[in-house]
Amino acid sequence: MDEKVREEIARFRFSVIGTLISGELSHGDLTKHIRELSKRRYSIPYSKRSNIGQGTIEDWLYAYRHNGFEGLKPKTRSDKDKSRGIDEATLKIIIDYREQHPRMPLRLVINTLQKENKLTSDRLPLSTLYRFLKICSPRRTITATGRVQKRFCHRFPNDCWQGDVMHGPYIKENGEQARKTYLVAFLDDCTRLITGAQFFFSEATVNIKEVLRTAVLTYGIPSKLYLDNGSNFCSDELEIACAIMKCALIHSTAYYPEGKGKIERFFRTVRDCFLTTLKPVSSLAELNKQLNDWITDQYNRAPHSALDGAAPLDTFLLKAQNHIRRLGAHIDPAELFCKKETRVVNKDATFRINNILYEAEEQLIGQKITVLYDKDDPAKKVKVFDGDIFVHIASPIDYISNSSMRRREINKKEDQSL
Repeated sequence: MDEKVREEIARFRFSVIGTLISGELSHGDLTKHIRELSKRRYSIPYSKRSNIGQGTIEDWLYAYRHNGFEGLKPKTRSDKDKSRGIDEATLKIIIDYREQHPRMPLRLVINTLQKENKLTSDRLPLSTLYRFLKICSPRRTITATGRVQKRFCHRFPNDCWQGDVMHGPYIKENGEQARKTYLVAFLDDCTRLITGAQFFFSEATVNIKEVLRTAVLTYGIPSKLYLDNGSNFCSDELEIACAIMKCALIHSTAYYPEGKGKIERFFRTVRDCFLTTLKPVSSLAELNKQLNDWITDQYNRAPHSALDGAAPLDTFLLKAQNHIRRLGAHIDPAELFCKKETRVVNKDATFRINNILYEAEEQLIGQKITVLYDKDDPAKKVKVFDGDIFVHIASPIDYISNSSMRRREINKKEDQSL
């Protein structure tokens, strides 16, 4: 246990006894407070427990009174990771022999070394040897989550979609230098159907949004969206869209691609079956055309081993009855990933979004407005609302046109009547 961990545990212990160290409590009140603290639930660092015994709290309090903050730190053993019953030379001989014969049982290793007179001791506790072999030469690889791996599959279509990005081939477009492509794809966990897939020149959030919007309009809304934990999948826009669609957004564990094994297996199929037969392309549009034809005519219609030989599309259509949710009539697909914020219109009828000035109508000067915008919209259009009433679509301010525009006088009577 390093010093940083010991200090973190000591800080937690101090937070528990913080109300007890004033010294102003009588013995009866102190016992009562300790009893109350022991009934609470805690998030204990480096422990799965959530409760603390009354005696433990008393021990921490007296340790702090005698030794201060240092008394709250966990004690370290001087013989940690060392054997008190077996000398280091003997352990080294056993470990070296075990590494040369990794499949040999430990008991047979000991017997063999004793017959060869390489071990001086006749009594070697196997439990101690197993413990040190586990530390020095572990055999089992621990997963990134620290939990047992289980294969899973959801029962119905659109119960869960998996999404990720694959690095694609380099292509030259319009005679320019070759650029790397990225494949954004979504897969239905139940049926292995590819609900959306498209190549782009970047893996930015704007491209993920485009594929997801098209997939939702085509196949319906998933109940859960299981995505990578990269920054492009953790954007506010995706969270807002999932909240609007009533779709749970789940991110995978870092450095644990096995959690998204189905989409990773699809990417392997793309590399083996699509990219190896890819015809020469001169543009991103041609690459996506071939990809769409391959997914539509081959992958989604081909027998799948995980579906007992059935095709993903056939399985989706067979099980999809009563399990397809569409966007409500009140939801505009174009506004699915839009942010809604409030602004106050300046005296010059402007307001600012993402450091860009927009022009509002003159009657909104000084008023609080609601704006709806997609930060990845290339046109930078913003919908302006006065309360719940749509007013107009605002565009970034055109300084050049404003420099030659004739200013109209404001009708004060008309303004006062409003």
